[in-house]
Amino acid sequence: MWQIIGHDRPVHLLQKSVESGRVSHAYLFSGPRHVGKLTLALELAKALNCQERDRPCGRCRSCQKIERGVHPDVQVVDLEEGAKNIGIEVVRGIQDGVALRPSEGQAKLYIFVEVERLSEAAANALLKTLEEPPPSVVMVLTALDPSALLPTMVSRCQQVDLLPVPTRIIEEELRRRTGMAAEEARLLASLSRGRVGWALRAIANGSVLRRRAAALERLAALPGASRVDRLSCAAELASLWGRDLEAAQELLESWQSWWRDLLLCRLGLGDRVTNLDMRERLEAEAGRYSAESLGRMVKAIQETASLLAQNVNTRLALEVLLLEVPRA
Repeated sequence: MWQIIGHDRPVHLLQKSVESGRVSHAYLFSGPRHVGKLTLALELAKALNCQERDRPCGRCRSCQKIERGVHPDVQVVDLEEGAKNIGIEVVRGIQDGVALRPSEGQAKLYIFVEVERLSEAAANALLKTLEEPPPSVVMVLTALDPSALLPTMVSRCQQVDLLPVPTRIIEEELRRRTGMAAEEARLLASLSRGRVGWALRAIANGSVLRRRAAALERLAALPGASRVDRLSCAAELASLWGRDLEAAQELLESWQSWWRDLLLCRLGLGDRVTNLDMRERLEAEAGRYSAESLGRMVKAIQETASLLAQNVNTRLALEVLLLEVPRA
């Protein structure tokens, strides 16, 4: 049984492909971070190498080894700590392995986490492997935004889009797994914005919610901050971007959700906010801004996030953003 929450259509597609023996030589799984792309790729690996009739069983030796990350025929290619991109030497190593037959299972899988992070040379090298991989090899690329990839790379893969999961489904799953109170599960499901992995990580790691609280506290001071203080804050954030990319991205996401919620409250749509635990504060704050200024801020954060994903000057992009924060 496929252990995937809320992605019934992609699972059905892949399951039928496995059952019919018509698995593509390359897939591109796209969607927001923590929406379930890597989990789905690993479930596909289990289904292709499972030793039982009802695949993936999750219990056989092969499924268990994939779950623990020790199966010799399943390789997850991720960014190494401290590295800015996935280099060509990594892809060359994979090209050497592709020519070998599976050592234990029926298929070899190479799973690339956020393939946007390939260097230009590595991306071009990977294209050659995607053209004519051996029949026993399946390449799975995961990406946040397919438009950021080489069109030739996208065209050589079967694309599978993973959309945000409905809040209700995530809330039910959290309550089923943990037995947590309905109010707490509803808050986490709302904050996850359709990303099951984010919600589960927030439960397992308390620092996720602590970072969110710190991000919103820092945000609260910005509307009244001077130009000098805003530029100083941008410098701190740029430094964080270089040290802990995921924490920096979470901070920007928290800010975006906050300004979006303010805009919703300003428009009389407070029942649709993401930050459910802060609705009263949001309602009180919303009246201090015009709907136009809130809309501009939401758009500015979206544009900044897009620029930062393209490896622009981080500090400059953040300086421009923080100088645009509207004054109450």
